Amino acid sequence: MENKIVPLTNMIDIKDHGHILYTYDTVSNYIENAISYIETGIEQGHHLMIIESKDLYEQMKIGLSGRLTREEFECIHFIDNYEFYRLYDDFHCDLILSHFSDVIHNLLEKHITVRTWANVCWNDEKEIEAKLENLEKTADQCMRYTNLISVCAYNGNKISASLQNSLLKSHEYFMTDHELVKSYLYKNSSIAIPSLAIQEEQIHLEEKLNASKHQLQSFIFHNLDPVVIIDKWDKVITVNEAYQTTFGYMSNEVIGKNANELPFIPEDRKFEVILNRSFAVLGEKVKGYETIRKTKDGKVLQVQLSSFPLLDEKNKVDGWAVIIRDITERKQAQELLIKSEKLSIAGELAAGIAHEIRNPITSIKGFLQLMQSSNYEKKIYYDIMSSEIDRIEQILSELLMLAKPQAVHFSRKDITVLIRDVVTLLGPQATLNNVQIIMDLKTEAAQVMCEEYQIKQVCINFIKNAIDAMPDGGTLIIQLISTMEQELIIRFIDEGNGIPDELISKLGQPFYTTKEKGTGLGFMVSKRIVENHQGSVSISSEVGKGTSIEVKLPY
Repeated sequence: MENKIVPLTNMIDIKDHGHILYTYDTVSNYIENAISYIETGIEQGHHLMIIESKDLYEQMKIGLSGRLTREEFECIHFIDNYEFYRLYDDFHCDLILSHFSDVIHNLLEKHITVRTWANVCWNDEKEIEAKLENLEKTADQCMRYTNLISVCAYNGNKISASLQNSLLKSHEYFMTDHELVKSYLYKNSSIAIPSLAIQEEQIHLEEKLNASKHQLQSFIFHNLDPVVIIDKWDKVITVNEAYQTTFGYMSNEVIGKNANELPFIPEDRKFEVILNRSFAVLGEKVKGYETIRKTKDGKVLQVQLSSFPLLDEKNKVDGWAVIIRDITERKQAQELLIKSEKLSIAGELAAGIAHEIRNPITSIKGFLQLMQSSNYEKKIYYDIMSSEIDRIEQILSELLMLAKPQAVHFSRKDITVLIRDVVTLLGPQATLNNVQIIMDLKTEAAQVMCEEYQIKQVCINFIKNAIDAMPDGGTLIIQLISTMEQELIIRFIDEGNGIPDELISKLGQPFYTTKEKGTGLGFMVSKRIVENHQGSVSISSEVGKGTSIEVKLPY
């Protein structure tokens, strides 16, 4: 008899789910097949849902005694089949499946693989065969959706041949006491009505989808920043209220327009649309960068713009979104801060510049006196006087440019020339403090796209800091290096007292300073200027030996 038991292991290897119709003739064979089914499931790591009569389940437990451990028995879940199928006045298909869904839901929710064994029983009533057919047809769809392995057992002495043939249409496999075969009548109908359990799952998925749509809509329409949604054909399909408030254009004035035709984009910034779109097509986002946009009344706004692709259900790019943040007020505050720092620096430099100007003026006066007392002219005197006057003009020009407000205008500048100009300006202060400035420019021509006077201010701030860090004098080395990564590195290396490690991380915070009379704004402003140039600032220092400040700028 043992060799005739159907183990079902091969079936499990073939498919990840199976709906099996089992018509049994003898109870003893039925019990043995059920025991084999349970054992195989336990070996596979499955939980078993056994819907059976109490008497037959007790016989199964006796047969499993000694074969399963206590922990394995805990993977078997028993339901009285009389209560399960005949709990209601009549054989109600949807209520039975709903009950089954409730019972099995907790296991599936924990991602536990479940196989079921159900001994179907019913009351004698009208149209019971039609109800059984409907139950099994709906159950088959449930098995396919949930990937369950399920045996539906029927007493072969109780069902008619016609009912058995009808049930074979909704079961992929047919099992008897001694064999398991494919059902030759099985039809996987794609138009079968899903069970209540499946309908509930579909409703749940639809609710989640609607919730996601609602969240996206809330994000767009309640966002305080202007948002523009563009489809894959580059047509604007949505703008939020913040866009209308910020730029003055109503939604009907922009929806349907090509992204490149939007009126709030200045002509010289149209190229950004093409660039941002190219990133979206590749599935990449554009991190916030600073640019300008125009309102309907012609006002120019400083903005920070970000964009990212929108994906469809197949994870393909279906459009892109643009988020625009108005930073005009913030930029104005930064400009006021920079202007204040410039004026502060100009005041501090005044004494050193006055001292430096006094020297060439003294030379000029001396030569004029010599020329007045002599009867002939000496060309060398004129050359020296001319040179000294040029030096005065250069120092005064740099000082005026530092103090005078400048329009922010990026252009390609030679950093080597810029550094030499700054060193000329700060030379007098360095001399007064017994500091020698050495320029170690390892690259001769270093063109960088920058705002000239802002980068000059950065250099002035760091050179001044270095001078202040050496009250007893010393050497300041300024290095300029170009790297293979298309970056320029400017290093300011002093021989000052150095900065402890625990204080370095605090530098750049407003009003935090290591100097007795400092404000902490100089380093913060300098760092922000460099970051606005897509660069970075880093500091390394050793107490008692000095500090190195490294500025990286792309070129």
